[in-house]
Amino acid sequence: MNINQALFIALEAGEILLRNGAETYRVEESIIKICNGLGFSCETIVFPTGIFLTISSDEKDSETSVRRIKVRTFNLLKIDRVNSFSRKVLNNPISYDEALKELEEIKALKTYSIPLQLISASIVTFAFATLFGGSIKDSFAALIIGLFAYILNLMMQKAGYFPFLINFVLSFICGMLSLLMSTLITDSNVYIIIISSVLMYLPGVAMTNGIRDLLVGDIVSGLTRLGEALLTIIAIGLGVGLALSVGIK
Repeated sequence: MNINQALFIALEAGEILLRNGAETYRVEESIIKICNGLGFSCETIVFPTGIFLTISSDEKDSETSVRRIKVRTFNLLKIDRVNSFSRKVLNNPISYDEALKELEEIKALKTYSIPLQLISASIVTFAFATLFGGSIKDSFAALIIGLFAYILNLMMQKAGYFPFLINFVLSFICGMLSLLMSTLITDSNVYIIIISSVLMYLPGVAMTNGIRDLLVGDIVSGLTRLGEALLTIIAIGLGVGLALSVGIK
């Protein structure tokens, strides 16, 4: 495998990791393992929005490339598969075609079906309402709102709206529907319904990864992730607050 092919394989693996929610240190470690396994040395810097990689051969040849990451989500299965791929390459170097084929297979892994996602969202909101001490009425109200909100979430993601707007609209809709449910259902707790319906949109993974990056010294990445999480929380808070202010009046 030549230097340009090794550079491409390492960037492809790093991009898959970063796009699917991996921590900064994990992306850097995997890239280094792949480069070393293919017989090259490298220096890499990873941020939540991009990868900078320079790879060098024993003959002092070097190549540098940058990969911009614009869309990020969470898929632990793909992260696990790329981790296994990087360890395999480190211990047993493979050809360029084999490496490219395996990465393409990882990229093509399908997520859970939409019906299963909708069922899961409904069950999660129902469970949250129950855990927070809500009545069976509150739990079923949260289930209905959670189902509707997740359908709207999928539609807005498909349409390409940016995350801040999606979280704001979702939280506003959840707040308004919760107020509507509280007027239709007697003895219901509107606050439990609201909290249960918006809780799964809170950025727990982003906050955890941000703190993890800070602890290992990746200051820029850690602050970026925490800032992103803070904006998400603000968007959710503004949406719910606006719904409450409008509904109460």
